[in-house]
Amino acid sequence: MDKSVYYMNLALNLAKQGQSKVGINPMVGAVYVKDDFIITQGYHRGLGELHAEYDAFRNHDVDVTGSTLYVNLEPCAHDDLYEACTKLVIKKGVKKVIIASLDPNPIEDGDGVKALQKAGITVIVGVCEQENKQLNAHYFERFK
Repeated sequence: MDKSVYYMNLALNLAKQGQSKVGINPMVGAVYVKDDFIITQGYHRGLGELHAEYDAFRNHDVDVTGSTLYVNLEPCAHDDLYEACTKLVIKKGVKKVIIASLDPNPIEDGDGVKALQKAGITVIVGVCEQENKQLNAHYFERFK
């Protein structure tokens, strides 16, 4: 199995833990990996809770400099309850972000990918995209 698929499946399985807790929001999981070692991981635990990218640091602040982030939905680029996830990823020194699906919410409009790329981070989109769209069908349907 391709390593990208393996780690994205971990992110999707983490995301599933938010089922019935995130309301109309998407279920999202995040896995930070470096040198084939999982440094930390998190998921969106519920409505109003930390986004997955932040949840990975909930109980500890680890160094993820130079890592790859696997996340099943494009990191947000807008501040709301918390600072945008893209800002966190950039500050943490992540070198690559692999995303299952772009966020269909028009408030994002690809801005997460653009912000990451502008910061010099390599971005790959589409790993396990169909699996994520199936998992988050309720969320994708809202923006058709």
